[in-house]
Amino acid sequence: MLFLDLDRFKNINDSLGHPIGDALLQSVANRLRDDLRTEDTVSRLGGDEFVVILSDLGNDPVNAAAMAQQKAENIKQRLAEKNIIEGHELHITPSIGVAMFPSENNKQETGDDILRHADTAMYRAKDDGRDTIRFFLPSMQSAADSRLAIEKELRYALERNELSLFFQPQVNAKGEIFGAETLARWQHPEMGFISPAIFIPIAEATGLILPIGEWVLQTACEHLKSWSDSGLPMKHLAVNVSPRQFRQPNFINQVESILEQTGANPNQLGLEITEGMVIDNIPDTIEKMEALKKLGITLSIDDFGTGYSSLTYLKKMPLDILKIDQSFIRDIETDSNDAAIVDTIIAMTTHLDLKVIAEGVETQFELEFLKQKGCLLYQGYYFSKPLPNEQFVKLLKAGTTPAIIETPFVSERQIRNIKG
Repeated sequence: MLFLDLDRFKNINDSLGHPIGDALLQSVANRLRDDLRTEDTVSRLGGDEFVVILSDLGNDPVNAAAMAQQKAENIKQRLAEKNIIEGHELHITPSIGVAMFPSENNKQETGDDILRHADTAMYRAKDDGRDTIRFFLPSMQSAADSRLAIEKELRYALERNELSLFFQPQVNAKGEIFGAETLARWQHPEMGFISPAIFIPIAEATGLILPIGEWVLQTACEHLKSWSDSGLPMKHLAVNVSPRQFRQPNFINQVESILEQTGANPNQLGLEITEGMVIDNIPDTIEKMEALKKLGITLSIDDFGTGYSSLTYLKKMPLDILKIDQSFIRDIETDSNDAAIVDTIIAMTTHLDLKVIAEGVETQFELEFLKQKGCLLYQGYYFSKPLPNEQFVKLLKAGTTPAIIETPFVSERQIRNIKG
């Protein structure tokens, strides 16, 4: 909830009269309404106070707070534009209080509670000098400020050459490296290493994922070409494609252009998409996937099992690989449900004639369980962490990862006796 109070509105009302003041309020209301999504709501409480309800900002409180902050910033900028009313050029600024709900500490709070919290935050904005934004909880303010700072720096990361690619090896049951996944990394000169779990969602939300995604694909293909020219044994390099990137009308042309520019072999390139992207627009997804397949590119569903798993789309899509999400792998030793899910996914891929890669393999038990169930392709810290190009090339030359693939035998009985 955003609680807006117009700064020094009373001065305009008193000096120019109520008709001018009312016309200014109407102008503010129109600007607020014009910038809203269909699921959002704006209301005037009375006087010069307005309330905006932003719905469905997601389940992550940090990202939701940042989105609310961004919306409040947009409102602040929009209302700062001049108003011409009956020959008067008027400028108005808002003080905005933000209250997030439901609260993690009080999920029983009422609408009156939320309104009071937003009102309190608005008065804090007034006390801090007006024309500003404040959250009811200082922790949310800090999280939102941090996210905006990262977004600001991310806009310059590419041109400052702060982004780089790391590669996590993918190995077969013999321990041979057959491929790798491409992972973007950001080393900021002052903030240090910034996790992709932080900056990728920001890039996706702001649209920065488009230039970043294009750079990742371009750079990955350049590496593929370089490795091939050096005679290194590299069969498969996977590149993650963001939903926003995949939905661009020119995406296929962009991929074709990059392959042509770099000279990379499309048969060595794999693109990974998520389940949510598939279900979002199935006809468009199928059309694009078929176009990519014609180029010779391998297609994977990433993090399988965490989204909208459906046998219907698996049957329709021209897929090559399913990647079992690491959230299922990490608990197969202690959670019988996760073990059963992994077993089912492996059996399903066999019947659908798809390859399956297990992500997040970190222990000998996990590896042996997967091997016995018929999953023969793996990725995870048990074999290698993501590596910069120079270190990854050394592994490629060696042909295997440091992990010992011949693990101690784990009996079928031990696997069956996993505690739920």
